[in-house]
Amino acid sequence: MGGRILIDNIANTINQVNSNNLGHMKEINIPDNISGKDFRITINYDEVVLELENKKADSALIPIRIVNVNLDPIEEVKIYPGNSYKIKKSLDNNNLTVIQIYND
Repeated sequence: MGGRILIDNIANTINQVNSNNLGHMKEINIPDNISGKDFRITINYDEVVLELENKKADSALIPIRIVNVNLDPIEEVKIYPGNSYKIKKSLDNNNLTVIQIYND
């Protein structure tokens, strides 16, 4: 249950940033564990995926282009427990709307 809430919150945050103006930014804080268990989160262009105890859950995203802090296109972002991440709507070097996801 905690994992589902976490990935839904991440997906909602990304969708909110994506639906706002350029420069809009939010920060997410990732817990150290979920119910005492290790986990892994991956974000790609249309979903947030949680892996916990050999099980997977996903939460849908409005399709996005993902870039890193340097505006380099990336296929996916690995989210690590215990870290904070910034999510920002920007323009890449080709003036296309992108979502930056990077560790603070």
